Amino acid sequence: MYCRAGLGCLLAGIACLGILPATGFAQSMGNSGLAISGYVRDAESHQPLRAVALELEGATGSTAAPAIVSGITGEFLFNGLNSGDFRILAHQTGYEPLSLDVRLGGTALVNVSVNLHRLPTEGALGPGEAISTHQLSVPENAREDFEKGMKLLMGGKPNYQRALSCFERAAKEFPDYYEAYAEMGVAHQHLGEGAEAEKALRKSVEMSKSRFPDALFLLAEMLNDEGHFSDGEGFARQCVQQDDSLWSCDLELARALAGLKRPSEAEAAAAKASELNPANAKTLLVLGNIHIQERKYQAVVEDFDAYLKLDPTGPASASVRASQAQARRALEKQAEQPTVAQPQPH
Repeated sequence: MYCRAGLGCLLAGIACLGILPATGFAQSMGNSGLAISGYVRDAESHQPLRAVALELEGATGSTAAPAIVSGITGEFLFNGLNSGDFRILAHQTGYEPLSLDVRLGGTALVNVSVNLHRLPTEGALGPGEAISTHQLSVPENAREDFEKGMKLLMGGKPNYQRALSCFERAAKEFPDYYEAYAEMGVAHQHLGEGAEAEKALRKSVEMSKSRFPDALFLLAEMLNDEGHFSDGEGFARQCVQQDDSLWSCDLELARALAGLKRPSEAEAAAAKASELNPANAKTLLVLGNIHIQERKYQAVVEDFDAYLKLDPTGPASASVRASQAQARRALEKQAEQPTVAQPQPH
């Protein structure tokens, strides 16, 4: 992962944390421990559902892993787990909330089906309609290669090179398969081929005429990671315009605006991302960094408190605790400063 650009001078410990991977990148990372993976689909049409908010609870009801969203083909992955009983919670606008109990033994649990039922009052297909229509036009052989690639990308032991070959075959069989180009970008990124990853994502954006939110989001994330915040802002705004229900688009917009030192605008975008997906720990990290820029130290403490409740043992937790302690010390110093008496009116 790329090192993120610093978002504040006071809390230097949080300034360059690699903590905001894109959905596809995050879900295919090979963390230690066991994993639960599968696909989210419409229960009636069996079409994949992307950007579904997913949470994982342990047997006691506590958070077992950071909240995630389903990917381009409905894929999801919770990793770094121990054996035990878990509950998957799924939420998507226009669908009934779902609670699914699963048991994780000594090996990874794969191909879990999360099937959501559409609410009776829901009429239109919504933001994903154009994408679903496009997916229905994909030839069967191309679709099979794409799905093989996703399994290789999402498996307990991902094989990014083989996944890349599958996506390349799928694109050759169906030249308009811009979803395949987006996943090529994910595979290239994991192989350490940043330039090829960006090229594939830009190709996906171009082929879809900037109407494919997933590619726009992934490209904005990559550009933000590299510190190219002006370009990141442009693609993030296009992503929001295509689907304003995707919290990930608003989150990348917030990151870009924070990188451009426009904290008030960044705060509004991050607040929207948090409203769309309150259980996402990454949004709270971004909000904390934005509040560092604004010197709102009490808000920093609250942001990081909320983050640590969601992800108490994650890779950023130690730095978050250290930065939170600095914010508390800054608050104490502010409280110790003598109040300047205001002149009284005559």
